[in-house]
Amino acid sequence: VREFQTYQHYFIQINLSNPVLKHKMKMSSMIVLLALVGTASASLECYHNCTIFTEYKVGGVDMMTYMANFTECSADLKKMCADGEVCAMFDIEMEGKLDMLVDGSVNSTEDTTLKAKYSECSEKYSMSDDVCKEVEEGFLTGLNDEEEWNFHDLTTKCGKVNNCKSDCLMSGAVRSVLPASLLVIAALFARLA
Repeated sequence: VREFQTYQHYFIQINLSNPVLKHKMKMSSMIVLLALVGTASASLECYHNCTIFTEYKVGGVDMMTYMANFTECSADLKKMCADGEVCAMFDIEMEGKLDMLVDGSVNSTEDTTLKAKYSECSEKYSMSDDVCKEVEEGFLTGLNDEEEWNFHDLTTKCGKVNNCKSDCLMSGAVRSVLPASLLVIAALFARLA
């Protein structure tokens, strides 16, 4: 065994002193390093907790034209998902009522239609009634963040979850922060009144 170890040590010394073998070993090391870097950079990019509205109507009036400045997810929502996560994306359709309030009293009530897309970094999951109910409650909380209006009686349909693993950045008409976009509704109602 001792002779083998001595022979092995001698063989390694000879091979490392050989310029051709030394070059081949450096090349092999470089290939391994590039493979590791390539694997590390193959992370999944996703807009995390981003909502994109694709249709927004109040009283039959298309509100998307009033939201022209809100056409993309905010750049600060773009992130690299953690290892093992996917970019979960799904469609949402909601219909309900919108009360415009003046001094706390209902001034007018309008039918409202919302269609949206949502994406987030998460573990892979499937749509269920419970998940869809959480989405609806989240929308109600965001939409009712102002005292001038009240969204209610929502009927929500959630589409199948696309657990995306590549090319997952969604685009379309959007506002990632709901209450600011709702100022447009107040302006519309003020104009209609």
